[in-house]
Amino acid sequence: MRRERFIYAMLIVVVLMMFSGTDATAQYHKERGLVRDGNDLFERRNFRSSLNRYNEALEHDSTSYEALYNRANAYHHTRKSTPEDSTYTAETAFRNYEDIAADTLLSNGQRAEVLRNLGQSLFTEERYEAALNAFRESLKLNPDDRETKYDYVLTKRIVDQKRSAQQQQQNNNQQNDQNQDQNQNQNQDQNRDQQSDQNREQNQQQNSDNNANEQNKQNEDKRPEDQNNDSPNEDKSDEQREGEAPRPEELTSDKARMLDAIQVEEDKTQEKLKEGEKAVIIRGKKNW
Repeated sequence: MRRERFIYAMLIVVVLMMFSGTDATAQYHKERGLVRDGNDLFERRNFRSSLNRYNEALEHDSTSYEALYNRANAYHHTRKSTPEDSTYTAETAFRNYEDIAADTLLSNGQRAEVLRNLGQSLFTEERYEAALNAFRESLKLNPDDRETKYDYVLTKRIVDQKRSAQQQQQNNNQQNDQNQDQNQNQNQDQNRDQQSDQNREQNQQQNSDNNANEQNKQNEDKRPEDQNNDSPNEDKSDEQREGEAPRPEELTSDKARMLDAIQVEEDKTQEKLKEGEKAVIIRGKKNW
């Protein structure tokens, strides 16, 4: 009885294993069929439809390298065919490539291929620094890949040119800043010189005005004395008047005095004559 039960149990296990193997085989064949369909659509450049097939294949086997890798390639090409979704599809492609490359179970050749495609996708987006790093990592895993070498050299040349241009721009900016500072300092020096000249001119003008005011004040202080010195000659002493040329009015006055003196002398002479006549008329008397 026990032996019959054991045999019955073994039969059940075998049947289950058979069904399980059949299901796994069916799933494998289903995943492979969807990947093949996706590849056919990809070759016909129907990238969005191929994405759907690869996603369906990954639902049956989430570890399928071919489905993952081809889906990342489909995202990369979908970005170019549908510009309105370029940002989303590009970032999705980058993320898919990076996730695949991080799988340590892959061979070096597989990871190198994924990193090369990642670099090419980044290069298309003009993210040259990141693309250069991807190509460098790919060459570390597969140094003999000629395509990756070419991509690396081309990208490095672009990166070097951009770095040189950036450095030149920085130098130009620094030179412009230095020139601007120098011009600013020169302008400040010129402004200070102009201000100094203006202050000097103002001081000179103020000193000149002060001197003129002082001279005017001195002239005003001397004016009463000058007026006294310019008073008529009769107010001057004889010593002060000696040697000075007589004025017209002074000549007229002298003539008048001379005439008065002559008249006085004439009067005296007439008086003497009159007295003489009297002496002559009165005879017999002494005239003393």
